[in-house]
Amino acid sequence: MSRIAWHRLLVTIVVVFLVLAVMSYVTSIVLAPSGGRSVAGLWDGWAMFSLVAAIGFGVVDFFVRPLGGQSGDAEVMAAAEEARTGSTRTQRSR
Repeated sequence: MSRIAWHRLLVTIVVVFLVLAVMSYVTSIVLAPSGGRSVAGLWDGWAMFSLVAAIGFGVVDFFVRPLGGQSGDAEVMAAAEEARTGSTRTQRSR
C-alpha cells in the first residue's frame, strides 16, 4: 500500500470516529431527560472514547501522510509534478 493510500484510509478513520463522537454526544443529550445521569454518562463515555481514537489516528496520519516535495519520496514528488504540469520532470532547465 502506498503512503497516499494509507493517508486516505487514516483520514477516513478519523472522520468516522469524529462523526461517532458527535452522534454519541447528541444521543447523551437526547436520552438524558428520560434515562438519567447514568445513560448520559454512558454515551458521554463513548463520545470521549471516539474523540480520543480520532486524535490517535490523526497523530498516526501525521507521520504517514505524504509531504510532497519535502518527503524525499520520488514517487510522491513525480506524481505531484505530473499532476501539476503533465510532466514528471522535477527540475527546470537553465
